[in-house]
Amino acid sequence: MAYNFRNRNLLNTRGAYLGSSGSDSESQDDSDPDFLTPSRTPRRSTQNNTARAGGVSSSRNLSGKRARSNGEEHRRGLRERHRRRRRRRRRRFSQVPQAQISRRTVLSWLIGLGVIEENEVVWYVAAQSGNILGEGKVNREGILCSCCSGQLTVEEFEVHSGRKTRKPYQHIYLAGSQVSLLDCQIEAWEDKEEEERHKCNNIQPASKAVDRNDDACMICADGGDLICCERCPSTFHPRCIFMEIIPQGDWLCPYCICKYCGNGNGNGLLMQCSQCEKQYHFRCGGEPLDLMNRPVAFCGSSCRKIYEGLHNLLGSQNELHDGLTWTLLQCTDEPFTGSYGEEEYKRIQCNSKIAVAWLVMNECFLSTIDRHTRANIVQSIVYNRGSNVTRINYSGFYTAILEKNDEIISVASIRVHGKRLAEMPFIGTRGEYRRLGMAYVLENCIESTLCSLKVEKLVIPSVSQLTGMWMDKYFFSRVQEERLVKELSLYNTVMFPSSVVRLHKNLAMLPDLNLSPQENEGHF
Repeated sequence: MAYNFRNRNLLNTRGAYLGSSGSDSESQDDSDPDFLTPSRTPRRSTQNNTARAGGVSSSRNLSGKRARSNGEEHRRGLRERHRRRRRRRRRRFSQVPQAQISRRTVLSWLIGLGVIEENEVVWYVAAQSGNILGEGKVNREGILCSCCSGQLTVEEFEVHSGRKTRKPYQHIYLAGSQVSLLDCQIEAWEDKEEEERHKCNNIQPASKAVDRNDDACMICADGGDLICCERCPSTFHPRCIFMEIIPQGDWLCPYCICKYCGNGNGNGLLMQCSQCEKQYHFRCGGEPLDLMNRPVAFCGSSCRKIYEGLHNLLGSQNELHDGLTWTLLQCTDEPFTGSYGEEEYKRIQCNSKIAVAWLVMNECFLSTIDRHTRANIVQSIVYNRGSNVTRINYSGFYTAILEKNDEIISVASIRVHGKRLAEMPFIGTRGEYRRLGMAYVLENCIESTLCSLKVEKLVIPSVSQLTGMWMDKYFFSRVQEERLVKELSLYNTVMFPSSVVRLHKNLAMLPDLNLSPQENEGHF
């Protein structure tokens, strides 16, 4: 029996796939009746207040009080008391318009959430002795030192206090509550509003839904006559995947079959590659899943090398010229153990900077809401939110940031689909730093990283007004060849309206623009 198409014309009369709004709180009245995000049980608010502390002599010693603070249970107790004391003030601070924030730093994020108060006194406390080595007042740009009246970054304040642990947030304490800035970061990340931003996009059909598949083509995001995968909710226009003959009986999409043999059954269990997210049979190629030693699997050595290369870069600041640094981030929801070791400290910093990066992206782009699932596309990409619907599964995304003096000034989102292809759907720079070449610097850092990982091609979207700029300044080309168009249809890239122009660049042997010609010769 021939395959029966699912006609989505009646369900797709609400406009284009991508909707723009100046706010994240769009009405839910026009959301798809068959695909709704399950309601979340509200939890009790833990927003709190604390008293402001006055100036205290740096000769004081906190060793007596901090001796009792060993152990995660006691730190949780401190954070909870810190929350309770801050309840009233956090309500007041939640009304501060985001547009009034002049700097996008981790401290401005904490102040904006009301976790700490602007101009609150902080101490740098020695880890072993508990001596107060430095004192200042925290603000959105950094810390104003009490001894020299200098405006310092968090790391500079640590060095100014005579220490260089590279974990400054762990050793700087609020004078009033004696809670560390690191614990404040954890409290902010566990805030209800923040938690909603990084949870999985779990989209379930309504209980009485007759059709349980997606209403949008995975390639073009439009409705109409769609062929549906029998194993996942994904749907496609036959023309979008260059299907000339409609299959008889059941059909499986490219993400539900082995990437090597093209079979969705037989040859053993299908495993999903942790990098390109394609499935494969171990017998056909790839590596076995070793849950005892490594809870990830790869379809081949190239994906493993890319995955390991990207993860080795996570959270590490890379110094550039003129005080600029760039860092690769990825959101993680692994529970905090309280050990505050090197990896856990790095994860806390990554998550905090992801939250700030989203605020920068939200300044640069209007909210883009998926009209079928109501998912905020840009937000979901920055927080690399996963989903049970392949089309809006962004778990493989990384966020690259450009910083100066702790301020995030430019942000880009990238995803690597294996050695053949990477995509960069969004890159944005804060208004006051535009036309200064900041995006150019960040984009070049991303390209250099992809080249070092042997990724062959980078694909980006562009509005028609900026296509010339991307082609002339960044050396991209239009995606026009049928071979390339067919190849892109095999990947789960971010979808945009048909008016958006797709551009690509071959990355092989590209020179690193951050290096001199002589250094480039040695580099290659």
